[in-house]
Amino acid sequence: MDVSDWFKGFEKGIAGLAPEQREQFFHECGKICVQHGTLQIYQALHEKTGGNLDLFFSEAGKLPGVRSEVVKAGSTYALYFTECSCGLHKMGYVSTPLLCECSRQSILHVLHALWKDHEFKVEVCGSILRSSPECKMQIRAERVPED
Repeated sequence: MDVSDWFKGFEKGIAGLAPEQREQFFHECGKICVQHGTLQIYQALHEKTGGNLDLFFSEAGKLPGVRSEVVKAGSTYALYFTECSCGLHKMGYVSTPLLCECSRQSILHVLHALWKDHEFKVEVCGSILRSSPECKMQIRAERVPED
């Protein structure tokens, strides 16, 4: 069996999941994906900017293959990725746009790891796997009130 045949079944399997199930499934995948490299890059950026969200997202735009935008200071941001960095897609195994949930979950994981006093919502507004020229993630941040 060619491993690419297995991934055809993988794509069909995730297509059959309810959105909440895909979210839960890709939560673990996204978390593992960023543990070795990406998280450390964003941790360094967090330290460099003193945890200031506006500065963090302004500086994130200087990373290779990333553009960023402070849409509304203190609360709304956009991250743009100029290429799909998923190894499964790069190797030609997976091409379904449902895979973008993994990217969404990885961003959520990074943000929650860096700002424990905030809640985040991440929306995929466009992606290369959805035929956009780049991936766009809109991020909303809200400070959690202390008890």
